[in-house]
Amino acid sequence: MTTPSTPGESPGPLSRLAPEMEREEAARRAEAAQGEVRAFREPDWLVGDLIRMDFDEAHVLVHDAMRQQVGGVPHGCFLVAARDQAPDGGDGEAGESLPSLLLLRVLGSSTLPNDIEMQQARFQAGQRASDSLYNWDEPRTTDQFTLNQMRFAGLRCAILGTFRMVHSTESGEWRLTFGSDIDNFYAGQGMKIYKPIGVALERIANFTRDGAPGSGRVRIGEVKYAASLDAGRPESVPVQMTTRDVVAQRTALFGMTRTGKSNTVKTLARAVFELRLSGDASERVAQLIIDPNGEYANDNPQDDGCLRNVKHLPGADLSDVVTYGLTPHPYDPGRRITKVNFFGGELPPQSQPPSSAHDLHQSLESLYMGKQIIYGRIESESAAYIAAFRSTDLTAPGGITDRGEYVRYHRAVFVYQAILAAAGFEPPTANVSVRGLFGDEVRRAMEDEPLLSGFTAEVQGELSWNAARELCRQLSKWFERNGDGHRFDRRYQASHDRRNWSDDRLLGLLRIFENTRGVQALRECREWHDPSRNADYTDEIIVDMEAGRLVILDQALGDPVMNEQSAERIMRKIFARQQETFTRPRKASDGFFLPPDPMIIYVEEAHTLLPRGGEEDTRNIWARTAKEGAKFNIGLVYSTQEPSSIQRNILRNTENWFLSHLNSTGETRELDQYNDFADFSGSIRRVKEPGFLKVRTMSSPYTLPVQIDRFTAPAQES
Repeated sequence: MTTPSTPGESPGPLSRLAPEMEREEAARRAEAAQGEVRAFREPDWLVGDLIRMDFDEAHVLVHDAMRQQVGGVPHGCFLVAARDQAPDGGDGEAGESLPSLLLLRVLGSSTLPNDIEMQQARFQAGQRASDSLYNWDEPRTTDQFTLNQMRFAGLRCAILGTFRMVHSTESGEWRLTFGSDIDNFYAGQGMKIYKPIGVALERIANFTRDGAPGSGRVRIGEVKYAASLDAGRPESVPVQMTTRDVVAQRTALFGMTRTGKSNTVKTLARAVFELRLSGDASERVAQLIIDPNGEYANDNPQDDGCLRNVKHLPGADLSDVVTYGLTPHPYDPGRRITKVNFFGGELPPQSQPPSSAHDLHQSLESLYMGKQIIYGRIESESAAYIAAFRSTDLTAPGGITDRGEYVRYHRAVFVYQAILAAAGFEPPTANVSVRGLFGDEVRRAMEDEPLLSGFTAEVQGELSWNAARELCRQLSKWFERNGDGHRFDRRYQASHDRRNWSDDRLLGLLRIFENTRGVQALRECREWHDPSRNADYTDEIIVDMEAGRLVILDQALGDPVMNEQSAERIMRKIFARQQETFTRPRKASDGFFLPPDPMIIYVEEAHTLLPRGGEEDTRNIWARTAKEGAKFNIGLVYSTQEPSSIQRNILRNTENWFLSHLNSTGETRELDQYNDFADFSGSIRRVKEPGFLKVRTMSSPYTLPVQIDRFTAPAQES
């Protein structure tokens, strides 16, 4: 048995062994770090030598034989410059860091000092072979020495930054770091150039700014330098992104039609959805997809299914995906309908005014929403009779205590509902009660009007909806152009404290009957009406988003303007909800305040939502979401064909970019202003390959050429 040593005694065996074990562990970690660095400079993947550089570019000498050995060096290819020996002749691996590695990207060719001489030699060789079937580079045409000289070429490369393996004296760990520049260069010092593949290239492709893998990483595709390259090559390594790249961030997808934008959206949405399958509640992210063509919500041959079917993934809950649409769908029995009851609920009788405006609001919430939909549809109409109807406010007055005031409000609501019936909106099945809305004095006046006298008995009880709309038509004529209705109003005013029987609200509504075009203008909104609906579907969407679900809003049917208004109303409610949660945060069990739950919104045709020139329009909820959404944990994924059509301040603050084919130099020049996209301008214009994108994410310090995975819909359970 070993006894503890006392002061003055020599340390025991275990005490002497501990430092030795620490040294061995440190040596093991250092060796592992050296192995990671060596993976970037595999001898079999040597490309050439560095011959010239500055702080921005490196020029590399390559030989055709070495290019062939590494499978080619395409445009955009990553290269690594490394010095295998330290300047003093040592192994370069002493101290607290290992040798630096420069990350390069191939931009094109570079001139060599002997280029003119070699061009002359090629010209002469071509002349010698021009009258035969032999190529000029065959031995019978050109000698081996000259051929060898001809096969040297220069590559011009962008310097993307510096990789370093840094040792922490506190933890003893080695960590790969990256800086997006270089701190020095030597004109008289060579470096070897390697083409990274496998583990090294995967580390480059998935490197994040903090150097740590991070949580929530999902695959989106694989590295691909050129559309003509076959899949399965050594450089075809997986590319991942992390949820923090899209949560509370702006993500842009630009490219022409049929180049993979919607496939990328599906891939992103599925990847984010799959995070919940780990069981970690923090990885559950709500998503809303505004689907203008129905390809996300509905089964289609392109995907052999649709995004909706991700609810059938193993471990997923069927309730985690919810679809909304204007009409039912035969293959989607659980679809919720995006219609509202434009007539609203039943009002309390005029003899019993509600105790608060809140009670009125609850009864008429869907009526308000229907009025808002109508307002948006006729907003551009300039006719005075439509403008008067449009500007009429039907919002419940606050604190109604006066019975007369409530009767006036109730009468205006009745007239509005009768106008809807006249426009062809399906009314409630029950007759409408007008008891108490037409007093003795107005009924006596109506008896003197031939077109109104037939209603004097009916207005004391209930009216059919046909009778209601006809009554309102005749009331409109009664008040038209200082008619008998206005004369009655003046008599009524004299005996009722200068207060008219009518009011501006009632007269504004009745003006819609002045021209047949008035009522006809409302008919286009009928497809959004359902008399059986009692709830607002936008509120249901908010509940789904709060539960962290994937919500798909199918807008393949319906008027485009109405669809746009619907999407805007939803976005306003989401923004307001997130803003309220931010200003009135919940508390966690440890006492810290919780941020709003993360939500991601996907929109297409973004040029209509974030138009250039609309920077000063503070009413645009989409622009406000793009600018302020990050604060409230809202991520926005927007796509369109033309980057130049999007507000510049939105582009300047976009964190994630997915760029496919654009055929205009004007559009690529727009992109050249951002990040390192100028390196890919030619490729973006030339190559129209579906899913072949240039990808730049918030956590990545450089742009990647990526072949996005083709979205495949999960099989439905039988």
